[in-house]
Amino acid sequence: MAWGEFGDGDPFVLVHGWTASAQVFDHHRGEIGRRRHVYAIDHRGHGDSSNLGEPGAYTLDRLAGDLEAWVEATVGAPSDLLGHSMGGRLAMLLALARPDLVRSLILMDTTAWRFAVDGAEYSRQLERASDEEILTAQVSPPRSDELERMAAAMSGDWMAARFSEKAKLDPVAVRALGIQIFDEGLDLGHRLGEIECPVTVIAGSLDSPYVDDAPALADGVADGRLVIIEGAWHSPQATHPHEWWAAVSSHLDLVDRR
Repeated sequence: MAWGEFGDGDPFVLVHGWTASAQVFDHHRGEIGRRRHVYAIDHRGHGDSSNLGEPGAYTLDRLAGDLEAWVEATVGAPSDLLGHSMGGRLAMLLALARPDLVRSLILMDTTAWRFAVDGAEYSRQLERASDEEILTAQVSPPRSDELERMAAAMSGDWMAARFSEKAKLDPVAVRALGIQIFDEGLDLGHRLGEIECPVTVIAGSLDSPYVDDAPALADGVADGRLVIIEGAWHSPQATHPHEWWAAVSSHLDLVDRR
């Protein structure tokens, strides 16, 4: 497992999503590092972590187990966690399994229910796609409004690093995890009330179905609040960095006052 750390203060763990890496938060290293001692992990099959090449090695339960063991061994203290998309699901699983390791949660563009409106069809597409087709789709995605906004907001070096990280992906991981997370049968909604730590749910206003589920996610936990970032899609830290940091900073202020 590859990971890095920087900054000073209480521990803050960044948990990236499907087909991403810890690099997606690099633009905010200075801001977060002034507030927290930050730990950022690359999941197996992502970034600089090992590519295992076996579908059975890539399940949400295995990634959640990696996260739990790593936080316990490396951080070793109750931490604030930010989980993005699939990383949000993993952060919820950690909070449910080991509440002693979780001081608070920021759940960004994620859900306790279905990950896509057309998830079953997308899962079938992943099953049919070759490894080469999967990687090509990651490193050469079609034009989108979100990508254009991202390119305008981020530096050229950040964008280049983003696609360099995509090229490292294990296509077996992309396929296996994609099929699982887009399966509508995955449901943590009935357990949300067990999460008692402070939770802030962040969602881009254009990021359906995550923004549609965001109010129920915030209401379902014991101590939740909701922030919608207007005009943002799935990665507001990259398309709307100032609004995103304001939401994250507000959450940290709230935790620090308790």
